[in-house]
Amino acid sequence: MERRIEEDIPILGKVYVNFVNLASIVFELYEKENEIARQKNIPHLGLIARAFKGVNHSRYEYLIIQCVISELADNNFKGTTSAQGNIKINGQSYFGNDVIKMWFLLSNFGHCKNTVGDEKALLLKANQKKGFRSQLINSLKDDELKIWANNTIDNFDYIKFHHILSIRRIYKSIPRKLDIQKKIISVYKLLLLDSSLTTTIANQLQVEQLKIIYNNIRDLSILALDSRNSSLPISIDILSTVLSFDFYENRYQQTRASQIFNPMMSLLYDTLYLNIKSQTRQRAYEINAFSSLEDNINTCIERAFNNGLANPNECNLTHFLRIELHINNVDEIHIGKALRNCLTVKRGINNYVEASLDFNPFTSIRVIDFYIVDNHFDVSHLPKFLTNINGILENQIRGTLINLIHNKLHIFDGLNKGIKNISLSEDNETILRDSIFESISSEYFQQIIENNIPAFRNILWAVLRFHIKDNYYFDIDHHTSKDYKFFGVNRNNEEDLLTIEVDRAISTTTNNDRKHELKQLLQSIKRKFKGTTIACLSRITVYDYSKSPDKRKVTDIDSLVLKFNEDTMLLELHESKNTRTPYRDAKKDLNQKLISILNKNCTGYRIREVKGYGAKLIIKHNS
Repeated sequence: MERRIEEDIPILGKVYVNFVNLASIVFELYEKENEIARQKNIPHLGLIARAFKGVNHSRYEYLIIQCVISELADNNFKGTTSAQGNIKINGQSYFGNDVIKMWFLLSNFGHCKNTVGDEKALLLKANQKKGFRSQLINSLKDDELKIWANNTIDNFDYIKFHHILSIRRIYKSIPRKLDIQKKIISVYKLLLLDSSLTTTIANQLQVEQLKIIYNNIRDLSILALDSRNSSLPISIDILSTVLSFDFYENRYQQTRASQIFNPMMSLLYDTLYLNIKSQTRQRAYEINAFSSLEDNINTCIERAFNNGLANPNECNLTHFLRIELHINNVDEIHIGKALRNCLTVKRGINNYVEASLDFNPFTSIRVIDFYIVDNHFDVSHLPKFLTNINGILENQIRGTLINLIHNKLHIFDGLNKGIKNISLSEDNETILRDSIFESISSEYFQQIIENNIPAFRNILWAVLRFHIKDNYYFDIDHHTSKDYKFFGVNRNNEEDLLTIEVDRAISTTTNNDRKHELKQLLQSIKRKFKGTTIACLSRITVYDYSKSPDKRKVTDIDSLVLKFNEDTMLLELHESKNTRTPYRDAKKDLNQKLISILNKNCTGYRIREVKGYGAKLIIKHNS
């Protein structure tokens, strides 16, 4: 069996693709299910296409590019270690290129109308409703695939979830053609399962070789399309990259060609897939899609495939804050459990705020985003919102400690074994253990300062942004001092990493005006407050970029202090004057320059004197 099709793809022009044997069987299934027309109307990047207007290539275009690259690679590398060759599956010989194309066809067969948006909603439903999950799992007739699918759902692996939908769809599309079902599923298992579990189907080494080629082609296709159509500052030449595949396959070093794509793939994640606009639309859609789901699994999945579960143009969330943490500095590695932990931000303010969580696999950075619900959230929710976020960050700090202890267990094991082999007095043993514990504690404290504490700084910027008009932008003055940090936090009087920085700044600053400003800041942070205090020690400059360069600077804030607990939030914008009448002069500046940049969220602000130093504008919100 053989099919040859002609397509016109913008990135390549007119192309021809051959489908033989296995791939032709699946392509016939595409035609039977009207899948080609469906995929032509599915944006490959789903909701990201709504956030970035240029990213509008279709899933079918993505599929065809994968198949074309597979043919190019097959023709170029015959007789080399990168050749696709032949493979026996259940005793029958097939072209490797045929198997790879079949994998591409099957993989794209399971994507919903709005891709990850619909798939995440269905995955959430499967995680939360046992009946929904059991119906979904039972639709997969193969026992090994049922185990794999259960693990995929348990791990909240939304990247692989579409394969479950694809398998289910195969069984439903050809219910009576059992031989074809078995043939397709056997080949699909080679892609999805560990090759050690499929040795009765095909040779393990050959399967691994085809998987490497499949992943190379998949990554190249993603880069070629997504980087080109999103106007990112990177691009890749398909032909030259394909011709170079074999030179990068250093098997004796256990590397694969697609690893050269990792820096570019990471850039795509950071600037496109994890972009704040993309994540905001994604989360808004997930919520609306999930709320629309019924208990009838057939109806839900059909809607997800044909029309989508919600309106992709509707977005009722506004982004508030992003936290980025390395996977070593989080409290929960399991992404499903970590998401549930992040959603504790809704405690006490359930219908007013939201959260999402995602991950860059190339940098091991997890991004946690917090949102406010449009037309529902108001300033009285801020104290509770910030306190809940603060609690989540505190949990991440505990995660840093747990991860560090886990990584140091071998030291304690070695210490215990060593002590048994030498004679030490009880006092000396205590001294030895205490010194090692002190060293590890010091490392833990340093890790917190370097990796966890900076997240609190983002809370400060988010709150300031929340109170400033959209047409104004702010940035700190260039901070060059190595003697003190420009930011500090006092975590509910548990660890004061703020006062020490202000004291250090005052003692090392030679400019008298700046020293005067820092002393005013010190007065504020020394006031007792039962909660968290975050402050910026550097001047903050506010700009209006709509004006000519020489007129862009609007005003500056000498220092900024945020204090909050469950009941109250205080934002203090300080203006210091080293003059004979500091309060009068500072108040004049605040009234003439600062108040005009504040938005409607600042109702009820007041200006207070800081005796001997100047004034501060206080924005206060009570729960």
